[in-house]
Amino acid sequence: MAIDKKFIEQLKSKNEIVEVVSAYCQLERRGGSYWARCPLPGHMEKTPSFSVNQAGQFYYCFGCSRGGDVVHFIMEMENMNYIEALRFLAERAGLEMPADTSVDDERLNEARKQKETGLKILLAAAKFYVKNLYSPEGKPYLDYMLKRGFGQKTLRTFGIGASVDYRSLPNYLLSQGFTYEEMERAGVVSKNKDSGAYSDFEAKRLIVPIIDNIGNVIAFGGRVIEKTDFGKYKNTRETSIFVKNRCLYNINGLKALRREKGELPYVIMVEGYMDVIALWEAGFKNVVASMGTSLTVEQARMLQRYTDTVIISYDGDAAGQHATFRGLQILKDAGLDVKVLSLPDGLDPDEIIKQRGNAAYQALIDSALPLIDYKLKVVGERFDVSTVDGKRKYVDNALRVIAESDKDFEREELLKKVSEHSRITYESLRRDLDKTPEARTSTKVLYENEETASSAVEKAEKFILYSHIFAKDYANCDLSELEFTSTKRSYIADFLAEKQAAGEKAVPATVCDALGNDFVDELNSIFVFGDSLAEDGLKRYYDDSVKLIKKGTLESQIKDLQEYFTTLTDLDERKKVLELLKKSIDKYNALK
Repeated sequence: MAIDKKFIEQLKSKNEIVEVVSAYCQLERRGGSYWARCPLPGHMEKTPSFSVNQAGQFYYCFGCSRGGDVVHFIMEMENMNYIEALRFLAERAGLEMPADTSVDDERLNEARKQKETGLKILLAAAKFYVKNLYSPEGKPYLDYMLKRGFGQKTLRTFGIGASVDYRSLPNYLLSQGFTYEEMERAGVVSKNKDSGAYSDFEAKRLIVPIIDNIGNVIAFGGRVIEKTDFGKYKNTRETSIFVKNRCLYNINGLKALRREKGELPYVIMVEGYMDVIALWEAGFKNVVASMGTSLTVEQARMLQRYTDTVIISYDGDAAGQHATFRGLQILKDAGLDVKVLSLPDGLDPDEIIKQRGNAAYQALIDSALPLIDYKLKVVGERFDVSTVDGKRKYVDNALRVIAESDKDFEREELLKKVSEHSRITYESLRRDLDKTPEARTSTKVLYENEETASSAVEKAEKFILYSHIFAKDYANCDLSELEFTSTKRSYIADFLAEKQAAGEKAVPATVCDALGNDFVDELNSIFVFGDSLAEDGLKRYYDDSVKLIKKGTLESQIKDLQEYFTTLTDLDERKKVLELLKKSIDKYNALK
């Protein structure tokens, strides 16, 4: 059974699109629309091409050509089907979903049920682990965290728990009505190949729940607190709910912080969740963990929603300080300002704070190097310039780094550093830099916010439609009498003419809903063009636009009649065409 349209209209009215979208990216108002770097999955850009039209209650990206209403936006951003997106928005607005929200596709229905069951299992497991932490069996795990200096408030904020044995979690979940197969699908248990028995996947570990940006527990991180022969840390295996490279630990906390404080000046990125918790305890709450040094496009896009600057604070060992440049470049390519914080003496963030205090760590943040400077620093550490071979390799690699910059002043500064370190003259290095293949790599402009209407007629057509969609007082012409040069604009005009003939006023949101996704790009360009005009003289511009279109139509008619007239030999027919031609010419002259 289809969901009642009145409910969907109510749902959309309760979820104002600018408010919903602003939780995912930084919106900037320009005229009647809001603009941002596109937050949609699979599209990264440096120049804003993503537009949200508040009056029409829809979005459109001129870079990736995707758009729609608030429901479609949530479907894209949260990887949800239509029903899941409606449910998400209903919960956000405090509305109760209709009783029957079934979908016809059995596979989609089954996938939805499995996801819902998985999330219920993960939440139940998280609560079970927290209860364990404060039980007699969980005392060693609680003592471990308290000895490390973590307070009770911090433990509860992050939902820290404990797995005290192998069997109690699966037994508990069985008692709650879940099956072993459902538990295994959610990633919380593992099956012994020999005995077929199921056990807690994170058995005998301190438990850190991993929570997504909408507050769902999606996985767990486990840490052993005693010395072992195997790794200290163990994450839940990847599932349909948990994909590691699409997650950032504490992204839910970052979202709450942004809601509280607005745009964040920077976000600190560390390697693991214990670093996040330690920094949060010390007052550095704008922090997330990549859960490894290999960064991904998806993680870059998530960060892009909350800040323009990311400070990388990986551990002070060689592996941490020389994290792959590719991952850092992904952040840079996403349009983020990337800086790298160098931790001294092989220490991690927690050790710096405990040994030297918060002020020392803040000083390191303040002195973090821009990515290109950090790359140059790493190159300097790799090669021994006291040897001929080392010096040559250093200069060659350093010039390749400098060639990445498209700023002349930055290149000049970096060349001076290389000159000082290598004792090669600046002039010589400059000449070699110009020969470097990467020296003048151009930055691709993904989108330029320029007026796309190339002709006066197109502008006139857009403004007339804009005026009728927004039911302006001066919009009084009969649209059925106008001919539009674009098929889509003609279709929009026909729709508005029908409303006009029925005595109904157009409403932007209704127009968008009625015409559908195929018209999103055209409607957005109409709205953007109309919003860009000054209020003064709009009536005159409307009258002039109507006149321009009518003149264009008449000019075309006159030309056609003239050409037709030359082909005729019958006198009566020629007379009829001449009369029509005269009427068209009279109409045209009356418009001057």
